[in-house]
Amino acid sequence: MLLTIDSMDPEHWLVAQVVRTLQNGGVVVIPTDTVYGVVCDIECEAAVERIYRLKGMDSKKLLSILCSDLSMAAQYTRGIPNTLFRIVRRKLPGPYTFILPASKELPRIMRKNRKTVGIRVPDCPFALELIAQFQRPLLTTSVALSPGEWLLDPFLIEEEYGNSIDLVVDGGPLYPEPSTVIDFSGFDPEVIREGKGPVDFL
Repeated sequence: MLLTIDSMDPEHWLVAQVVRTLQNGGVVVIPTDTVYGVVCDIECEAAVERIYRLKGMDSKKLLSILCSDLSMAAQYTRGIPNTLFRIVRRKLPGPYTFILPASKELPRIMRKNRKTVGIRVPDCPFALELIAQFQRPLLTTSVALSPGEWLLDPFLIEEEYGNSIDLVVDGGPLYPEPSTVIDFSGFDPEVIREGKGPVDFL
């Protein structure tokens, strides 16, 4: 099912419809500030497992969580040092995934053999409104056919995934610019992937 929503000025009642789908354990495709992402409730193990099966990924693979702000993100990390917090605060919301040590608040299914979590606060009004209404983070992974090959047209996404997902939010075609991934879990920051966000501040 396709649902057209203005990603820059989202209609509240349409966002509420997406929230209800997620609350019912649904798997949804949404636009972000980078590429389209598949999302679900991080507390719903059945939905999380559906995403792993959908992408054909091992459950040990690290996925990210979408948060509405740094306060929400901080609940799922083992603290953000002041120096790092100043950097993160300047760059979020934005096209970055920051890998940080995970806290015990992260659901058990996401902590299998992992000690880190990828944090995203996307610069996308629709995504931020969705997370704020939902009131907790969403598990996310990009909509891709293969590494570096993203599906960016919601009509093609619906055609590709069919009944494997419950809803595709049509925010219009996007450009193939994934988030920049930076690992802050070690002693020094490490750029895992250069994407839409510049890294000249490191």
